Amino acid sequence: MRQPEPLDALDELRLFLDFSVPLCGADIAYKLREWGHSREQAKNWLRGEAERAGGSLGENGDVLQFSDGRPRSGRAQNRVVRTANELARGVAAAALLAQLEGKSGVEAFGGFYGLTARPTETDAARVQDVGVV
Repeated sequence: MRQPEPLDALDELRLFLDFSVPLCGADIAYKLREWGHSREQAKNWLRGEAERAGGSLGENGDVLQFSDGRPRSGRAQNRVVRTANELARGVAAAALLAQLEGKSGVEAFGGFYGLTARPTETDAARVQDVGVV
């Protein structure tokens, strides 16, 4: 019996995001509730998180896209882990920001991240009720 072919880089990225974005979204939503930010403060913070992720992806995205599958260690491993983590947090922040702006979420790399149903107006009006992506 032959081993299955490994996933290509984009499929692996989608699989990673499908698992990590909801976790990051829950963490971010929890922090926003704990910090007690106003709606505008939360939007600005989420926008900053999403922008930082975009910058990180632009600067280090090659380590995710062109991986040859060999195990990494040291600085190379840290760069891959940091970039993937920042990407997941950025997509989660963008999804939460979209929800605060009355949308259901965002599409990234072929996947949808956000709410499956539109929030009620009372839910969208309060930052502490931000749903998990």
